[in-house]
Amino acid sequence: MITSDYDVIDYEAGADNDLRGQECASCFRLLKWNFFDKNSSYKTGHDPQCSLCKKAPRLSLSEHTSRLKEMNLCSEGTKRQRHPDQEDFKGNRSGRMMDCLWFLMKLRSIYPSLYVSQGGVIGDLALYATSGLGRPEWGGNTFKYIGYVTLGTMPEYSKYEFNDRDVVIKATEIGWRSVLLRFVQNGLITDSQCQFEFGSPSGGETSTWYKNLYRFRNAKAT
Repeated sequence: MITSDYDVIDYEAGADNDLRGQECASCFRLLKWNFFDKNSSYKTGHDPQCSLCKKAPRLSLSEHTSRLKEMNLCSEGTKRQRHPDQEDFKGNRSGRMMDCLWFLMKLRSIYPSLYVSQGGVIGDLALYATSGLGRPEWGGNTFKYIGYVTLGTMPEYSKYEFNDRDVVIKATEIGWRSVLLRFVQNGLITDSQCQFEFGSPSGGETSTWYKNLYRFRNAKAT
């Protein structure tokens, strides 16, 4: 919608052999010289900005920084990096705390072929699924790495670190239900076995546990 002469692109300003105008360095509109203030410090004899852009309010450095942060936070690329249940990863996610060794004993009761070894980081234990014969889905190997746990008391749900754009960077504490989910997703145990051995999850029907199980089943069915 044209509301002023500034909204009209004057192609003659650039096409004329005498160069009767220039492109504004701020709004990038092609305008005639009368839209630019005279300034002998430039070789054209005029300011690079049109008069309208020069009069426009300018953001301070802090305001401009805040604007860029807000744009990054709300950008489509950043949104795609966030988890669908982003808010579930925040706050107090400890749930029912459980000692790591007690958890491994209960896990082995429903998956006897569990193999535990020293992890790559001191204090971590690597968990492997094992089989007497090589399995095609494991690349012909007799074992498969499933995940890890950390010695000491484990929270029920994993805790995460976020960056300044509210995107998950890494897990800071591995929850024992996150480990169980890996075993369920690999077809090693069932959620019914988890229910029998570990009980109902904290958070009830709206817990991350049930949401992840739903996604797993839905993706598998699809």
